[in-house]
Amino acid sequence: MIESEAQKEILEDKYEQYRGKADAYRAKGEADRAARFYRKAAETVDRIADVETSDTLTEKRHDLAENLRTASTQLEETGSLSDDSPVENENDESDDGSAARSTGSASEETDHPDAEQFLADPPEMNFGDVGGMSELKETLKDKVIDPLERPELYEQYDLGVVNAILLYGPPGTGKTYVTEALAGELGYNFVDVRATDITSSLVGEAADNVADLFTVARNHQPCLVFIDEIDALMPSRVGGSQKTQSQRQMVNQFLTELTETRGEDVIVVGATNLPDEVDDAAVSRFQERIEVPPPGASARAAILRVHFRSRPVLHEEIDWDHIKDLTSGYSARDLEIVATEAARIALEEARERDDLQPITQNHLAEAVNATEPSLSGGG
Repeated sequence: MIESEAQKEILEDKYEQYRGKADAYRAKGEADRAARFYRKAAETVDRIADVETSDTLTEKRHDLAENLRTASTQLEETGSLSDDSPVENENDESDDGSAARSTGSASEETDHPDAEQFLADPPEMNFGDVGGMSELKETLKDKVIDPLERPELYEQYDLGVVNAILLYGPPGTGKTYVTEALAGELGYNFVDVRATDITSSLVGEAADNVADLFTVARNHQPCLVFIDEIDALMPSRVGGSQKTQSQRQMVNQFLTELTETRGEDVIVVGATNLPDEVDDAAVSRFQERIEVPPPGASARAAILRVHFRSRPVLHEEIDWDHIKDLTSGYSARDLEIVATEAARIALEEARERDDLQPITQNHLAEAVNATEPSLSGGG
């Protein structure tokens, strides 16, 4: 009915990683990066709140999450935090010592300090945690996982491991989520970056950042590198415009690194919402180019069931056919929000009645109505 203490500890570790990175970037004056990780920390604290058994701690978690989101917004809008910011003045430890601010490796010097900010241990999730996406998961099993598990067989057919994959499709369809699950399925260290974490207006610096990123990956094999919004890292010539010197150096460095990782225990997954805007030479280096479409009706139900697995739900009272119709046009991310909102609605009733209230059809329908779909159409 409730996620295990082990799962809570995993979430708390993830929060400390995100918070440590946010604080370190803020200290270096990198407001945009700090804002991004404060938002990640806020999302993780909300997930911790959802598994708390104490109403008091749940409320404190949500308050902390709101403070982190406020800090993120301030950093995005002004580039700094105000003196009276709750995050600026909060204590380092919460009442029970958990979900505290990290003061560890995020600010320690390393050979590649910027790139190592994005390195994490193998994720505590696998394909069983991914609802829907059956065809995509089978493709990844056939093209990536099976060759790694049976290399001798594939060598007899002169077929190797697919270690460069491009995922494309609308935003929110689960490209990041399924890639993290792939890393967990393989037990690989995980590097999660956006193109904006790498790019720079300074000539040469972006290319150096790409080199550092792949050096970290090779030094921490086995490793999966996920690069989101890769169209911004590897832009095509749009409208006949020419690349800048920095962009050319960056693209060339990326292509070189992709080539040099062949034979290494490193897998690179790029993701984009705009596949036509990715450099043609870069696209050609990805051995597999896979579309990640919006979830169909059955996939939407499967995604919701996954998010309800560790929550109290009256499955027998839910009209899944009706829910499938209601959620047409909802992305995988939208459905995660719907599941969380339904849980919170049920929690409010439980607080009012002082008794556990399972999630029902009414809670789910109310959550769907409160969540705007990010996609048009659907199946």
